Amino acid sequence: MDDRSSSGTQYPMLGTDPREFERLVRTHTASLLRFATNRIKDPAIAEDLVQTTLIAAWEARDRFSGQSSPRTWLFSILKHKIADHYRKAYRDPSNGRSLDTVDDRFDERGHWLAEHKPQPWGPDDGTDEGDALERFLTHCLDRLPTHWRAALEMKYLLDRDAAAICKELGITATNYWQQLHRAKLRMRECLEHQRKNDTHQR
Repeated sequence: MDDRSSSGTQYPMLGTDPREFERLVRTHTASLLRFATNRIKDPAIAEDLVQTTLIAAWEARDRFSGQSSPRTWLFSILKHKIADHYRKAYRDPSNGRSLDTVDDRFDERGHWLAEHKPQPWGPDDGTDEGDALERFLTHCLDRLPTHWRAALEMKYLLDRDAAAICKELGITATNYWQQLHRAKLRMRECLEHQRKNDTHQR
């Protein structure tokens, strides 16, 4: 995202002309939608977030200072909307999935049980698994409990640091790291399962 504020560039104010804002919308909507879809995965929700972003931008246009590019400004609003989406999903129990524990994968000393020990990940037949891996990732993310998915996606897709995630989700650092750890374990387990099924179907 272009942001030349560090070089001293001052961007023009947006003004109040709806036609000027419409040009901004036409220029950046596709990029905003791609960004949101890559992080939310649900196209309908991603589209709604982009729409609310544009509405918020129109309502706040008089506060655009010109210190960053309009594109950077729009994306910053969208990132806040996505973070809000994760926070609301995290706090809404109706969105929760089964939180069955992953602790039964380990013995009393914290070591993997043999039947649950992770297997090496990687192609075993020389084929390109890039497309399959993308499908597997989407599938496995969708199966994560909302609490775990929020922590995982805010860290790796929104590039939020731990302190910001804890603040936005209203959780302690200990809870955050536990949820992130368990989400990663569940993802690995799910990905291995998907890969095995895919291999058997070839």
